Amino acid sequence: MTAPRSYWPGVRAVAAACLVAATSSSCIVKEVTYEPPPEQAEMAPGETRSVVLLYSRFDVEDFEQVMTIDDLSRLPLTTLEKVWLLDYDPSLLMNAVLDDLKNLSPSEADELSVPAQNMRKLLKMTPDTADLTGTNLEEAIALAQAVNIPPGRVLADLLAKGVTEEVLTSDVATQVIRQSLIASHPNGQTRRGAVTADHPDGIYDVTPGTIPVTLADVVTEFRALPERFGPMPLDPEDPNSLVHPGFITDASGIPWETTMTVKANINALPYEGVDPTYSRMEYVNSVPSQIDTMFDFSDPEWMKVEGLGGTIVIDTITMGIIENDSFIPGGISQDPVGQGDSPVWELPPWEFEQMIAEMAKVKTDDIPAHCDEYKFGTGTVAFRACISQSAEDEPAPEVPWGWTELRSFGDIGDPPPPAYLWDVLLEVVQVRLHDGGLAEGQADVEFTLKNVEIDVDEAEEKKLVDEIKANFQEDPGAFVEVAKTLVDSATGDPDFYYYRPDLDNSVDIQGDYLYFVEPADLRVDDEGELVRPYAYEKPGFFRDEGLNDKVSSTMEIDGDTTREKVKIQPGDVLFIQDDRGVRFRINVGEKPSKFRVALDITRL
Repeated sequence: MTAPRSYWPGVRAVAAACLVAATSSSCIVKEVTYEPPPEQAEMAPGETRSVVLLYSRFDVEDFEQVMTIDDLSRLPLTTLEKVWLLDYDPSLLMNAVLDDLKNLSPSEADELSVPAQNMRKLLKMTPDTADLTGTNLEEAIALAQAVNIPPGRVLADLLAKGVTEEVLTSDVATQVIRQSLIASHPNGQTRRGAVTADHPDGIYDVTPGTIPVTLADVVTEFRALPERFGPMPLDPEDPNSLVHPGFITDASGIPWETTMTVKANINALPYEGVDPTYSRMEYVNSVPSQIDTMFDFSDPEWMKVEGLGGTIVIDTITMGIIENDSFIPGGISQDPVGQGDSPVWELPPWEFEQMIAEMAKVKTDDIPAHCDEYKFGTGTVAFRACISQSAEDEPAPEVPWGWTELRSFGDIGDPPPPAYLWDVLLEVVQVRLHDGGLAEGQADVEFTLKNVEIDVDEAEEKKLVDEIKANFQEDPGAFVEVAKTLVDSATGDPDFYYYRPDLDNSVDIQGDYLYFVEPADLRVDDEGELVRPYAYEKPGFFRDEGLNDKVSSTMEIDGDTTREKVKIQPGDVLFIQDDRGVRFRINVGEKPSKFRVALDITRL
């Protein structure tokens, strides 16, 4: 095949297709020396220039593109950020890391940062080690001493635990961290993706409590996570918006050696279009207009992702939680029912104190209603501690779940006021974290996922691959920017281009068409950003100079339903407006040949 003109983008695209096309037995591309067209001045008002456009195709079946991490790393980061792979659930990994943190030896724990030691304290706290001094259970100390038992025994009985069992477990901490910290971050709620009719802003919901993983994360070995999940205003448009402090403070070296192979049926050549400002021919990348039809989803091999199985080694990801600068007291009222009146519920969900209260509520769900009696040596009841029970040891329907009450008999001291169990634990945990005189606001918490090996078996790998393929199948447009970069054949900034429908269409559809560009057709720079905004006030083709009578439509042709398109014949007169607001008249001339159209363009 020889190039019919100085057709360097097309030749490059064809050459790439020849190298990788699975069904092509031979393909010859003769060397073509590209000579840039001479510089042309901008058209003056009233000036007319002529241009001839050629429609060429080079259809390749089973065009196969293999992309390694190195290949992907050369693509613009903003492009890769829009290609969503999956929503990663960190639960299992967090559970394992928190368990490891809790079980460190004392010498290893001494090497931890203060925030990490605080997290360890939380996980290792038992009723026996909890300090009730200065909390809403402080009065229980005197009651316990009166019957010669440790104060921690009262707390243990309320929790239905042994005195040496942990108060809050790793799985409960993980659950609350997911729902309160991760899910409350703006980038833990939505992600970027393709602009579609259903998502005109290109924003998609994220599965709550998960971390959306994109091609950008894979390519950069997740080093961008601290920035993406760092401090961020909840409403970027509001200068007074609350700022989420973020939850990933550090990440490094998460190798994910994988390859992605896509197989497509594609016209590898670009379309010839016109930039009417200079009335010269330019090339439009043909990939965006084919994105909805280029993949045969019925072929199980249309996409292959390899390298997700085996062992993934994570060097470090450090997650942090901030503490409020003040001691937050528990509540003393049943109202609002099931929550109480503690000021903790007025805090943002990502602050540690509210997360403590949420963890305690989760634990309360596992505690049966019960009462425990504590007696003197004579057998006389000194006091009774109940959770969601009446003083008569019978269930009281009007008492909300989780409500605790200590009642003494005789003159042995004043019992603490009743409260929800989470109000009790909120104060106990805060006091415990400030052992050694640590000031309020200095008990921030963190934990590091370090040197963790995640084994992905065959079943899990297949699930991951199926999910990735399903994501692309549901939204192939998400792949358009990647595909455009891999087959980079665009030059200049045309406003419209020439197209001829596939021969399989009906006779009525056959013929010559002009297509007005849409956002996906615009060129991007080396950083993946559009070289110009899509600033057309009236995209499309019109019958009148005032642009009131549109003749084009988004009728479906070869799978395309988004671009304004119009069928043309010699003698037709059309009007358009470019992205600067300048209007032009297009006179369609006699056809030079079957696959060419001649246009006279006049600036109005």
